[in-house]
Amino acid sequence: MVERFQDAALGSGSWTDALGGLSDLTGAHVGQLIGLGAAAVPFNWMTRTPPEVMTQFQAADGHLPTVNSRIRIGGRAPELTVMDESAFTTAEDCRRNPEYGEWVRRYDLANICLSPLLHQDGLTIGLAVLRGKAAGNITLPEKRLYAAVAPHVRAAVRTQMAIEQQGFALLADVMEAVSIAAFVCGSDGRVHALSPAAERLVAEGRWLGLRNGRLAARSDAETARVLNGLAQAIAARRGGHAPPCPMVVLGDDEHDPLLLEASPIPGEHAFRFDAAALLIARSPRDAEVRSRDTARALYGLTGAEAAVAGKLVAGLGPQAVAEQTGVSVGTVRSHIRRIFEKARVNSQLELVAAISARL
Repeated sequence: MVERFQDAALGSGSWTDALGGLSDLTGAHVGQLIGLGAAAVPFNWMTRTPPEVMTQFQAADGHLPTVNSRIRIGGRAPELTVMDESAFTTAEDCRRNPEYGEWVRRYDLANICLSPLLHQDGLTIGLAVLRGKAAGNITLPEKRLYAAVAPHVRAAVRTQMAIEQQGFALLADVMEAVSIAAFVCGSDGRVHALSPAAERLVAEGRWLGLRNGRLAARSDAETARVLNGLAQAIAARRGGHAPPCPMVVLGDDEHDPLLLEASPIPGEHAFRFDAAALLIARSPRDAEVRSRDTARALYGLTGAEAAVAGKLVAGLGPQAVAEQTGVSVGTVRSHIRRIFEKARVNSQLELVAAISARL
């Protein structure tokens, strides 16, 4: 069992398999490793549950200490404290918060044995095994087995976190040679690495800045849009699919616009490295030119069609394209129909996805 967690930390095994083994050892049907931040759940790995369990957990406010006594009480306990269901008020939590109660009932998670493994840098990592209502609370012999394994799980967590930190250091080194403005960010906007061009962009302060190590735009609304783009990219990686890169345009009538494109950083079952996205900043004009040339080469577009395609990828609609090019909206729509036919797409979103994937 200990070796399975060590292998997971070193990348030669699976955290899910190791957690499943621990749940079997202790008579539980679900094993869990969860990360809790100040306002988010960076990861929540639960065995023998569907992928949507984490989304539903957060939608039911299960991550909030005011709702979930396991989070409230377990989250402030000293590291490696072993607590069973008798330490919590889950039944009362479920009565006071029906959505959370429905989540507990849906997955039959009435009983838990948990331990906080690490309290570090605003992140708490917790280990748990969960049993159904009929199975009852964990028995004393099973609890002893759990307590014997928990320190080794913490050691494995520390090992992987050290490896991931080396990964960020390596990314920072790579960024030194990148000529574009690129940021490696967490879903909360924390910047783990940035290129020299990104440093200059932040120093200029026209569109983006840093506040306590986190990206911030000129307004709270624009900052929220940036964070949403990062969260979408990270969610795409965890979901195992790659939709169009979220794009955010910053700027108004008094500022030249800035286009931000977020894409997920590859990685699997990671504490921090997986919870990061690559954010590229460029002017929409640069993106338009690259998209225009790429679309023309890919789909054999005419010059006029390629120009329209570039503006569509830059985020403009038919009316805005018509105003910029000085032609009628009807002509622009005719170009768009031919572009869609040649690219074999049915919408502007699909076109953006197809071209962005080749940039």
